[in-house]
Amino acid sequence: MPPAPSSAAGRGWLWALGGAVVASAVWAAVVFATGGFPGQGGGSPDLAGYTYREDICPDTDLSAFKEEYPEEKSSPKNDAATHKALDAMWCTTSLAPSGARYSSATVTVEMWLYKATDPSANFEAQYESFDQRGGSGNTFSVRKVPGIGDVAYLVTPEKPRETGSSAYLAVRDGWMTFQMSFSNYVSSSDSGDSEPDISEIEDMLKQDTKATLRKLSG
Repeated sequence: MPPAPSSAAGRGWLWALGGAVVASAVWAAVVFATGGFPGQGGGSPDLAGYTYREDICPDTDLSAFKEEYPEEKSSPKNDAATHKALDAMWCTTSLAPSGARYSSATVTVEMWLYKATDPSANFEAQYESFDQRGGSGNTFSVRKVPGIGDVAYLVTPEKPRETGSSAYLAVRDGWMTFQMSFSNYVSSSDSGDSEPDISEIEDMLKQDTKATLRKLSG
């Protein structure tokens, strides 16, 4: 993840976001947790038209988010790892409202292509049980979103923080899984238009997820 302003580093819940190092660690954990190595799965992978790309940033569509956060604080950061059982790709973009000095937003896209094991059961269990989590005083709302992939889940905090909001949309389409994560930091030092509320963030996640998946499956 591109470094956020230092004042935001310890604020909000950024559990869904991570840089290449964190993402690589998650990739390794998922491989072992799901048995994603040859000989532990079966059947032909249904990748729904998605293929491995070394850089998914050019096909990450953030048009909806950029209406609210038009300034890129730095160039998008990408990472990717390929394996005969699992491919993983990431793109992280740091954005800001017009003229903001401290307020910021981060959007991270992750795509996983399972080539040895069907991820369906684990994916759905992971998100359908997410509302049971409550570490660090956070509780979450999980809702299914129709019309995106085979199944999609929207995860939001029950009580968004005053200094920012976080949400993400996770999608499974065949043996491909995807998530777009959003987190923002709102600084009282910045004046101007108010930040979008959680319902607006949800709409932006849906719009940009659909647009990105269309590009990545093409």
